[in-house]
Amino acid sequence: MEQKNLSVFGDVVRNEEIADFIRLVNLTRDIFHQEMTTLEIMPGGLTNKNFHSVLESGTQVAIRLAGKGTATYINRPGEKHNATQMASIGIAPEIYYYDPTTGSQIVEYIDAPTMHPDDFQTRDEVLNKAGKVMRRYHDSGMEFKTSFDPISKIDEYKAILAEHKYEKRYDGWDRIVENLDRISAAYKKNPPRRVPCHNDTLAENFMFQGEKMRVIDWEYGGMNDGYYDIACVCVENPLDETCEETFLRAYCGGEPGDEARARVLINKFLVTSHWSTWSLVQICYGKDPDFYWEYGRTRAVQACSFLDDPNFTRYLEIIGG
Repeated sequence: MEQKNLSVFGDVVRNEEIADFIRLVNLTRDIFHQEMTTLEIMPGGLTNKNFHSVLESGTQVAIRLAGKGTATYINRPGEKHNATQMASIGIAPEIYYYDPTTGSQIVEYIDAPTMHPDDFQTRDEVLNKAGKVMRRYHDSGMEFKTSFDPISKIDEYKAILAEHKYEKRYDGWDRIVENLDRISAAYKKNPPRRVPCHNDTLAENFMFQGEKMRVIDWEYGGMNDGYYDIACVCVENPLDETCEETFLRAYCGGEPGDEARARVLINKFLVTSHWSTWSLVQICYGKDPDFYWEYGRTRAVQACSFLDDPNFTRYLEIIGG
């Protein structure tokens, strides 16, 4: 592919991104000592822009042009370390090049279907493979360089709201804050086992490659309670009771115990509380107030629904030891 043909991406790549984009294209050629036969934009990607390239030998690579400024809130060196560890056991894509300053990268292209919520809602094989691959990386014994603590994150967001003197809150806010304090106290008494977690386990971050489930996009990876990953899958897809049971059994390798069920429910509350508070911060930063208010309000309603679960108090006692 001649460099002059890169002009077709003018509608996708902004002027300030052109130099990095061309650098990544040239690096791909140099790494593989081959020319590209195709280069196309990949769908999706709210934070970054992703491209799929096929080289003369038929080798396929994915090129990520990292979003400008994302390194201010995403630990890019940490992501490289974490993703490299996951690639070493065949879960994440192999990394050919990574820029720890910007987060731009060149990685293995996984030629497999991207999963969507309906795959998790209708296909037991997807639930089983996802549960097992998650258990595999949680039990890998690897140590990520970053950590993710949802309660600390919410405290950070609350500090930002105070700094901006933003006082508008969702219905149920006081209940949410009260129970975050209760969970924090329980964790101090009986800290959860911290394992390598993805922390953004949307269906679209799973790719079903034959009999193998792969997991991509480790930007938010960090040491955390493994059941946060589980809860995120259950909430984001969302799974009904039957699908959730299938998924949890695959993860646990059989009948889940009371502690497993307790941690799933508590982490569902943490997932939704985290995103409801995050949405208020987006409003503080000048993003569309109507969209983010409604998004966060929906999450706050979800969070309160988990508090209404008749098992919540008993499960909180269980995780507190």
